[in-house]
Amino acid sequence: VKLSEDSDCDVRSSAAGNPNTPADTLVKLSEDSHWAVRSSAAGNPNTPGYASSNEEFIITETYVAIKGTNHLWYKHNYPNVAPFYTCGCFCGSREKLISRIYSIDNLSADPAVRMRILDALDRKFKEVFGR
Repeated sequence: VKLSEDSDCDVRSSAAGNPNTPADTLVKLSEDSHWAVRSSAAGNPNTPGYASSNEEFIITETYVAIKGTNHLWYKHNYPNVAPFYTCGCFCGSREKLISRIYSIDNLSADPAVRMRILDALDRKFKEVFGR
């Protein structure tokens, strides 16, 4: 909650995108003076009145894909292999992708935005492939 009152708009934006930020704080952040903070709050599914954007997925026999921040993000489904992700030059597990999302070298976009994309991809994958 204290981070939501920080003077740095990037800190407030991260607080607005965090799924653990309380709903009443998200309401305040949705009225912030900086557009990036309002945008992060609007994209947080825990913000009261949140309406999901129409996420477009590509679905094939072996993968589900969604548009990410810079690339299409894929989650692959092959027999006898644990599901794995590819995105740009990345290929690996969910844990490794999350590590990359939060990497100090990869902070050009709000990590909360990328986590929402990953969660949407996982939900659709489970709906399509049941795993």
